[in-house]
Amino acid sequence: MDKDECLVIIDQMRVTIPQQIAEAIRIQEEKNQIIARAEQEAQMILERAQEEVELLVDERGLIKEARERSAAIAEETRLNAETTMRGADEYAIKVLGELEDQLIALQTTIRNGLETLQQDGRMARLAAEAGLGGIRTEPDREAD
Repeated sequence: MDKDECLVIIDQMRVTIPQQIAEAIRIQEEKNQIIARAEQEAQMILERAQEEVELLVDERGLIKEARERSAAIAEETRLNAETTMRGADEYAIKVLGELEDQLIALQTTIRNGLETLQQDGRMARLAAEAGLGGIRTEPDREAD
């Protein structure tokens, strides 16, 4: 890998990494919105259940049935909220894992590029110290 390739990769990373971080933030916000909607839905269902309980008690005087129906609706709401939250968590874990993999690959590319640049610099210094100023290193030949 020559110096120009490393610079191209570094420029690409300058664009890609902020985009990936923004994507991770967007995913976290999306997860929070999903959870908030699930909580709102749960609250609405609980309120509806309470209204149904009151209607049953008022209309029929069936307190036992009203309590059972209220408990069933509350349980259904809890299960729905858990399912929604679990799905949001799984989605966030998947996307953040993919982002982590991409960042690790970018980090490896950066490390390789830095090592290549550092090695090229060492070779040039050794040649200069040995009095071989006229000898060019391989990356210099490519620049011509």
